[in-house]
Amino acid sequence: MKQLFITSVRDFEKNTMGTVEAREMPMPEPADDEVRVKVVYSSICGSDTHTLTGHLGEFEEGTKAMLPMSFGHEVSGIIHKAGPRAEALGYHVGDPVVINYAKYCHACDNCRSGHENLCTNLEFCMNGFAEYAVYNVTQVFKLPEGSDLMTSALIEPLTIALAAAEQAHISYGKSVAIMGAGGLGLMLVQLARLAGASTVTVFDLVDEKLELARKLGADYTFNSSQPDALQQAIDAAGGLYDCVLEGTGAVPAAEMALQLLARNGDGVYFAMYGKDPILKVNLHNDFYWDQKHLHGVIMGAGLFPKAIKVSRRLDLKSIIQRVYPLSQYEKAFEDLYTKKFAKIVIKMDE
Repeated sequence: MKQLFITSVRDFEKNTMGTVEAREMPMPEPADDEVRVKVVYSSICGSDTHTLTGHLGEFEEGTKAMLPMSFGHEVSGIIHKAGPRAEALGYHVGDPVVINYAKYCHACDNCRSGHENLCTNLEFCMNGFAEYAVYNVTQVFKLPEGSDLMTSALIEPLTIALAAAEQAHISYGKSVAIMGAGGLGLMLVQLARLAGASTVTVFDLVDEKLELARKLGADYTFNSSQPDALQQAIDAAGGLYDCVLEGTGAVPAAEMALQLLARNGDGVYFAMYGKDPILKVNLHNDFYWDQKHLHGVIMGAGLFPKAIKVSRRLDLKSIIQRVYPLSQYEKAFEDLYTKKFAKIVIKMDE
């Protein structure tokens, strides 16, 4: 079977992007409590983008040591083979499924208190850019009959968007600012609308993405490169924002997010940050006087069932702007490097 691997990361000195190669690999066999999934669609994640195009900061040496590195974790597919224990638990050949790439131990205090995303013994299964992949049944979620597998590849990132939205406490009448009009940002636009936000404002550096944000429900959009973008956004909302969500991974955007946040507001930072990821905070003004609340997000705990249900209320298809067959994976990553597209998906079962 074919599988994609990251073979190099970005080299800033040589001004080259990371590279991806297809390799022939043996067919994986599932254990008793595992299933083999025939991957149908695999979406390129923002973390993949960060690895290939961004600065990895303190993770750079560790990432280089893993090269060539399997990757891909936004996956939809069909169960191709089930181990006997998995079958006894109700997972059968032909079932349409999505995957949680995180494998939890279910034994540590965090797992047992509903915080599986903070599992002490967490394992990552980054193998979704393959024609077939094996997962433990605890990582597999069955889809309703008739689900669209292409948009279902976005269920995993939708769990992150849901986690961020819940941390931000978006609700009726609140104003919401979203930094970044990538896949997660565009999901958050729609989730904010569903939650009753009074104003939804989006920032990005790519005008085409901002146009898509308006199509999906944003009231106002601003190109962050404009010197007056911050004040224009505050004026548009009639003041500072109750909820601000930062997903770009850029420190200037993180700083702007804090400036946009109202007194007693909730700011959520859910991106990967690279070199020198330091946010300057005025402890007196921001925390004591303005009582701002800042939250972090790493994955979503127990949100796959909710994401599958709420996905029917969202326009995920519009977020997917490019779809390529596996044989054209190089073109998919060329498009990724332009940073023009919210989501790019590879059809793995051509």
